[in-house]
This record gives sequence, C-alpha cells and structure tokens, in this order.
Amino acid sequence: MSLLLKVENLDFKYQDTDVLKGINLEVNAGDFVGILGPNGCGKTTLLNNINQWLKPHRGSIYLKNINIRKLKPKILAKHIATVPQDTSIEMSFTVEQVVLMGRNPYLVNFEAEKERDFAIAEESMKYMDIWHLKEKPVRELSGGEKQRVLIARALAQEPELLLLDEPTSHLDINYQWELLGFLKKLCLNRGITIIAVMHDINLASMFCDKIILLKDHKIFKMGPLIDVINEKNIKEVFNMDVHVCFQEYTGRPVIVFLGRKENINIPRPFNTLHVICGGGEGEKLLHYLKKRGYEVSVGVLNKGDTDWLTAKMLGFDVIEEVPFSPISDEKIEENTKYVKKSEAVLLADVPFGYGNLKNLVCLKNILHQKKIFVMEERAIESRDYTNGMASQIYRDIRDRAVVLHSFDELKSFL
Repeated sequence: MSLLLKVENLDFKYQDTDVLKGINLEVNAGDFVGILGPNGCGKTTLLNNINQWLKPHRGSIYLKNINIRKLKPKILAKHIATVPQDTSIEMSFTVEQVVLMGRNPYLVNFEAEKERDFAIAEESMKYMDIWHLKEKPVRELSGGEKQRVLIARALAQEPELLLLDEPTSHLDINYQWELLGFLKKLCLNRGITIIAVMHDINLASMFCDKIILLKDHKIFKMGPLIDVINEKNIKEVFNMDVHVCFQEYTGRPVIVFLGRKENINIPRPFNTLHVICGGGEGEKLLHYLKKRGYEVSVGVLNKGDTDWLTAKMLGFDVIEEVPFSPISDEKIEENTKYVKKSEAVLLADVPFGYGNLKNLVCLKNILHQKKIFVMEERAIESRDYTNGMASQIYRDIRDRAVVLHSFDELKSFL
C-alpha cells in the first residue's frame, strides 16, 4: 500500500496547555484507522490539525509527500474531507443542497453547479442511501439520516482522505453498525482512506484495520488492530480491567469490561446532585455517583442519548427532550426545578451546540445559589460549536465553580 499521510513531530497547544505532543504517524492509502483514547487526550485536535482547521505549533503534515501548509484551502478540500462531531444544520436546506456544498472546492466564487456537480452529488446520495430524501429539509431528518447526509457531502468533495469525529455518537446501535458498514465499504470499494475518532472500543475493533491509541496527549500505541487492542494496553490507557476474547470467524478482539474497584465507603459531601451531561460524557460519572449512593437527577437529555439510556437504567430522574430536537423552554423550566432541589450541580465535559446551549444558560442563572463542579478534561474552545456563545457562558460559570481536570480528581471531591 502506498503512503498517503505522514505526520512528523507534531505539537499543538491551546494557549499554554499542551494538547498534542510529539505526534508521529503514517497512514497508507485505503486504511481504516480508528483513534481511541480518554476524554481530553487530543483525539479531535489531531483531526483538526490534519485538515488544517488548526495550525500546529511545531511539526509537519504531508499528504503524498506534499507539505499541506503549501496547499490552498480549496486544493486541500479536494483531497481531505471532514465530518465533524456536531451534526446540527440550523437552516432549512434540503438534503440535495447540503450535499452539493461538497462541490464548493471545484467552483469559483458565485459559480453555479454544473451537470457534473449534480451527477457526483447524486452518486454520493445514492451511495449513502439518501437519494429518496433529496428534497426533504435536513432539519426534519433523524440523527442517523443527518449523519449520512454529512458523509454524502464529504464524498461529494471526491476526497482521498475522510476524517470523522465520533461518527456514531448519538446513534442507536443498529444505526451505528449500518453507518460503519457504509464507511468500511468506502475503504474496500473506493479505496478512500478513513481516520475516525471512536468512542466505543468494540465498534472500532469490528470495523477498523489499524488503531491509534492516545494517552496524555501522545501516541501510546499505534499499529494493526490485533497489536493494539489487548488487555495490557486498555488497562494502561483507560485504567479499566478488561478481558479480551476473539470472534470465531473474524479473529477480531472483543472487549469485556470488568470495571475497577472504587472506594465508595468515604462520607459523601452531599446527598443530592444534578448532573448536566450528554453524548456519553456522563456515562462513567453516573455509574460512579450511583455506586456512591447519591440521589441524582439528570438533564436536559434527548431520548436515545447514551447518557439518557445510562441514567434511565440507573433509575435516576431524567429531564428528557424528544430525540434530535433543541431543548425547549418548557424542559429548561423543568430542569431548573431539579437544579434548585439539588445540593450541588455537576457539569460534565460536554460539547455544546445550539441544541443544548440552554443547559449552560440554565446553569448560569443559578450561579449564586448552588455549589457547582465543572469537569474540564478538554478546553471549552475545542467543544464549542456555537461560534463562541457557549465559551462565553461557560467561562462565567467556570469562574465560580470548582474545576476538576480528571475523573480521579472528581473522586477526591465527590
């Protein structure tokens, strides 16, 4: 296989905080590479350095031996396409209009799409099985359908390299497998190289050929799936005891999580807690709080969200919104009542878009009334998809909160 991407001695910082340190990696054409690691280790930041959305402080990135800093954005967009984690599309574009946006690198300013552009957009929609939705407004689609639209838009760029940031987040398990199946076929049938940040180790194991395992902002281990996914590496990186077995027909590793022992006998500082989370960022926190015996309420979460499922399973009170919809004023009012009843509030390390921004506003409105704990494993700038609105509100909250930079630090307080 020919070398497509090479990263040499890459460092990146947010202000004075190291996010990536000494990153060296090589990816061959046609690889399906999964990036795994704890929250805040730099997974998304690595993608955004590769696509030049962020500029590294040191180091070089080469695409087919060409330093990508020498490529103009429109030229780079013909080679690298990105599907970000945030799938919100606020305006009333149709599916076809969104997919046609992928043809922008091939058009000069104000140039109309040509017959070839429409043909490529059609091919991309048919490949992702959304051709029948072409005239439907994107805001009326389900989360799984929206994700396929964004991938179709990326395919319309005709890229050699496709970058995806947690493409299966907020999707039910059947949609997760379906979507990853589409991506796997892109590698096998079209030779498109894929690098995807993954949240679920077992999903990565089922579909990826190679794994990049990040820890402490560095590459801990990188290589073929079978060399990276093992009990020792998972324990070292995620601090979790696991058992690794192998599928009979594929030989791919399957992780069985055994958990870890927690000191749950120390006195609790509070009895009641309200947790603001979402997208799986609160899953570990909620399990821990259950073990500690806290009375927990959670919200506002969309039905079907990973944290919604966890909270319901654990028997917590959940303020729930309909799937894939922005938080309504009615639900925020209900959420506020739970916040006021609690003795303290815990804000997880959540990405914020316009859909869940009201959770932050709700928290800001009770700043002087409650003890607030903020989990900050990643800089807010790296998870703000609201053009800075979330960052501004978050900083006001942060200034009056107890800031916790890791799960171990949280356990020393709660």
